[in-house]
Amino acid sequence: MKKILSVILTLTLLFTNTLTIFADTPQTQGKVNLEKAIEIAKDSFGINTDGYDFNSSYYESGEGTKQHQLNWNSRKNGDGINITVDADTGDILYMNQWKNEYSNPTKLAKYKREEALKVAEELVKKLQPAKSKEMSYLDNSSSEARYIYDGNTYNFYFIRKVNGLDFQGNGVNISINKNSLEIYSYSFNWTKGTLPDASKAIGMENAKLAFNSKNGIELAYMMNYDQKTKKNIAKLVYAVKNGNRPIDAITGEVVNYGYYNPLYDMGGAGNAKMAQEAAILTPEEAKAVESTDKLMTKDKALEIAKKYVTIKEGQKLENASLYTDYYGANANWNFSWNYNNPEKNEYSYVSISIDAISGEVRSLSKYNSVTDNASVNGNPKYNIEKSKELAEKFLNMIAPEKFSQTEYRYDIYQNNSVEKPAYYNFNFIRKVNGIPFPGNSLNVNVNTYTGEITSYYSNWMDLKFPPSDNPLSIDEAYEALYKNAEFKLKYINHYDYTLKYPNNLITKLVYSFDDFSGMLDSKTGALLDYNGDAIKDKEDKAFIDIKGHWAENDILILLEAGIIEANSDEFVPNETIKQKDFIKILINSIQPNYQMIPYAANPTGEEYDEYYKQAIARKIITEKDKKMESEVSRIEVSKMIINAMTLGYLAKQSNIFYLNYKDVDKISQENKGYVAIVTGLGIMSGKDGSFAPDDKLTKGETAATIVKFLKVDMN
Repeated sequence: MKKILSVILTLTLLFTNTLTIFADTPQTQGKVNLEKAIEIAKDSFGINTDGYDFNSSYYESGEGTKQHQLNWNSRKNGDGINITVDADTGDILYMNQWKNEYSNPTKLAKYKREEALKVAEELVKKLQPAKSKEMSYLDNSSSEARYIYDGNTYNFYFIRKVNGLDFQGNGVNISINKNSLEIYSYSFNWTKGTLPDASKAIGMENAKLAFNSKNGIELAYMMNYDQKTKKNIAKLVYAVKNGNRPIDAITGEVVNYGYYNPLYDMGGAGNAKMAQEAAILTPEEAKAVESTDKLMTKDKALEIAKKYVTIKEGQKLENASLYTDYYGANANWNFSWNYNNPEKNEYSYVSISIDAISGEVRSLSKYNSVTDNASVNGNPKYNIEKSKELAEKFLNMIAPEKFSQTEYRYDIYQNNSVEKPAYYNFNFIRKVNGIPFPGNSLNVNVNTYTGEITSYYSNWMDLKFPPSDNPLSIDEAYEALYKNAEFKLKYINHYDYTLKYPNNLITKLVYSFDDFSGMLDSKTGALLDYNGDAIKDKEDKAFIDIKGHWAENDILILLEAGIIEANSDEFVPNETIKQKDFIKILINSIQPNYQMIPYAANPTGEEYDEYYKQAIARKIITEKDKKMESEVSRIEVSKMIINAMTLGYLAKQSNIFYLNYKDVDKISQENKGYVAIVTGLGIMSGKDGSFAPDDKLTKGETAATIVKFLKVDMN
């Protein structure tokens, strides 16, 4: 798990070079002309471009990079190939190919990850024979993560090493198709020039002291979506206070390097259901809601709104709507006034949101092209201190009770590269029981020329906050941080926006964490993921009781696909399977990769309900068929599988099927179609000439059956 964010950051760096196009630049610039670039591209990947249209572009960046971008598009379908070649060195910088067949990812891979890795390693050696010796494969397959957007590829990253240190963002990324071993994508990045001298780096202990003092961790609340209660809850964690910023290993200063602090996200978690204004009511629903005693009328809401906004001449009310949040509660009246004069190139608007129960202002914003554009020609009248005073005065007026429960949190990135900032943004985070809750805040924007409040947003939720009973001390939390998260010396590329382009891309030697969500469990110090759940490093787990079992290979296939998980040492392949566990495996095998149900190692009845809801919705079973603890028979399995394939309508035409099993008389007429299809497709087979419809299915038989089911070509 500690490697995932590093790979994400690497991918970002590999694809964020700003390029300037010279449309009329001759194609002969650079040492490699267009013809040679095409030859290199086709030879590198062995591509056949017959039946493809071709076009190309030539680019030069301000940093001196020269590139040929080559594009092939099929005349028959949507297939395409894009390859970028360095016009000076002939290096392949980027390659991506798309085939229509990739749009239907399969659950089971034809080839194992190890086989794809060999293809990737051979490609790196072929395209970068010298530099491949300076790269190391970064294995992230051991992390416990169910990739939501898994698709049809294995992804590999070969990171550049400099004197044993990682150079984050340098190296090769390769994606290999799981079913054909084709190269799906390839990217190469290699920074030129002199690198900082690692011998001059401050020591690890000094780096930790710098991180602690300049970034720091603190006890804080985050918001988590509870799958059991279906509600947002507050959770106490230790979190990085000022972001997971690297420490410059030469100066000991922080590097203002892009980071994500999950606590500033309203949800603070990947699965959090944020209580935002999400669902607009229809006129009929709005009328019904408005008629209730607890909600104010439109006229009353307008009266309140006009206390806080000034409507200028010419501005017309163009929107008045009643919204509710995700759960159908916390209704808000929203109003918007607009003025637009295209002839004079003038535009202005004012918008405000009013809580339909309390009358509290939830948000407001305004803009005036005449006053705002005119003011920026002079010098700002309000510096950050005076602007903050205006923001605080406004909050004391508009939300005094909430403002009294906040703490100002300085934005470390605020206008740090702007000479004359037109606006200052101020964020006041909520504190509960003396503990910060960055996920809730009051936010204000102040115009530095006029002193006007140009926007305001109240992000405040009614949650129950757990008490801070016996959390780790701050010293214990720091100890856990450095024990559980890898803090190490590495090279990175960094855009310094205080310097002018193209001289602002510099290489730095830094101390930083590879992959860290920014959160620790407040009592155990365990690393947490972005959903606030404990991260478990997945060892190369294998069931100790399947070696030599006839279904061993099928069990391992489902384990690799994430359809089953090794949460204990034993699979017990000869044990009969319960209906709830068969339903879970079946749903996991057909659920699209982007709609996976959160997996629980030891699901409760409520968590199994998520799988049953899917099964009932897909008409795999009916509500009356739900018997969670029962053992499933072969006839029940045949029906569930055929229904999952949406062939139940055909199976019900039982008169058109013929069965040649010795125990055909034990199969009811209404079930014969299911048995005929499931055996005809090779998903299930008989036993010594019999189908044995009442025999109970074992876990080993389940694995074999699901693998055969997934191998059926439904096309």
